[in-house]
Amino acid sequence: MKIKVITDNSCDLPQEIVEKYNIGVVALHTLLNGKDVKLTPDEILEQMNKGNTVKTSQVKPSEFEEIYSKMLEEYDGILSVHLSKKLSGTYASAVMSAKKFNGKVEVVDSRSTSAALGAVVLKAVELAKTGEFRESAEKLREISEKVETIFGIKVIDNLVKGGRVGPLVGKLSKMFNAKPILRGIEGEIKLYKVTLGFKRVLREIVNFINDNAVLDNRIFVAHVHAESDVDYIRAHTNMKVISCKAGPTITIHAGDGFVLVGFIVE
Repeated sequence: MKIKVITDNSCDLPQEIVEKYNIGVVALHTLLNGKDVKLTPDEILEQMNKGNTVKTSQVKPSEFEEIYSKMLEEYDGILSVHLSKKLSGTYASAVMSAKKFNGKVEVVDSRSTSAALGAVVLKAVELAKTGEFRESAEKLREISEKVETIFGIKVIDNLVKGGRVGPLVGKLSKMFNAKPILRGIEGEIKLYKVTLGFKRVLREIVNFINDNAVLDNRIFVAHVHAESDVDYIRAHTNMKVISCKAGPTITIHAGDGFVLVGFIVE
C-alpha cells in the first residue's frame, strides 16, 4: 500500500524533515483575543507581552475530512498521528472524520506533543515505507506507549493560569528563581521536579536522558530562543539531536526560553 503520514502543527519537526518525507500537516487554530489569526511564535510572544490573550483551538472534523479526501486521491491509506487526546480535542476530531473513510484512515494518539510527537511521526514515516497499513498503525500505538517528554520552563505564568502547575510554584519561581521541570505522563503534562535556576533544570534533563535506553540513540528537541541550552544538551549526551524552533502551539503554553526533549525508549 501507498501510505501517507499526516500530523498537526504541534509536531515540532524541522521543516526540512517535513518536506523531505512529504509529511502532511494540519494546523491548530491560534486565537488572539478570541479571533482566529495566523501568528509566528515571535509574534505570539509579542502579543502576550502586550497583555493580549493568545490561545489555541483544535482542528475541526471538517478540516480533517477535507485533507483526508484530498490525500486519498493519491494514497491507499493514511496514518494520522496527533498530539495527546488529553491535551487537545484535535485527536477526537480526527477520529470523527476518519469514520467516513471506510478504514482507509488510522488515527494514532501519540500521547505527547511538540518534539516528542515529532519522534513518533518520524517512526510513522519509517513504518509507512513497509506498505503494511494496519500493522504500522498498531506498531505506532505501541511506540506511543514508550514516548518520553521532559522540558524546562523559564516563564511559568501561562502554566499557572492553565493549571499545569500550582500557584505556590509560581510564587516560588518569582521569589527564589525556582524553575519547574515537567514530564509527559500517560498523555498529560505533569510537574516532575522544581529546582533553583535553569542550569540545574538542564542538568536534570540531561540526567533523565542518560538514565534511559533511548531508541535509535536519537532525541528530538524543541525550543524558543534557547539555542545555547540545546547546545548544552547536545554536549552532555551521546545522542543524535534533531532540534528546531518550536511552533505556535507549544510556544503559547510554555513561553519564551523553554526547552523540550522527546524520545522513544527501547
